[in-house]
Amino acid sequence: MIHWYKDLYMDQKIRENPERCKRHIERCAGSLKRSLSKFWKSYYAITLPSNEENLYDIMETRQLFFRRYAKKDLYIVGLAKSYDSALELLQQILLEAEGQDGQFDRHEKCDFVRK
Repeated sequence: MIHWYKDLYMDQKIRENPERCKRHIERCAGSLKRSLSKFWKSYYAITLPSNEENLYDIMETRQLFFRRYAKKDLYIVGLAKSYDSALELLQQILLEAEGQDGQFDRHEKCDFVRK
């Protein structure tokens, strides 16, 4: 199941129509339909890490084709049209999440909405 961050970070392209992008990603997650493949080609999602050693993961939405993602909880924090935009968003997220004392706490603002 996909969980969206309440204040989703988006690049300029995604910000034009965020609900449409979300619908496409949710529809494609865990689906084996070839007709949906045109929707996954150029989105990049910034997600909470899949293991404790990472801060965040950047994944191409084409990976959501695999059925294991249909059963797995996926927490999406940011959405970008290109990999470079995803890196810029991640930099913005890290700068905002850094505390006053210089310590980083990624769980400080984890407020997700179930769809």
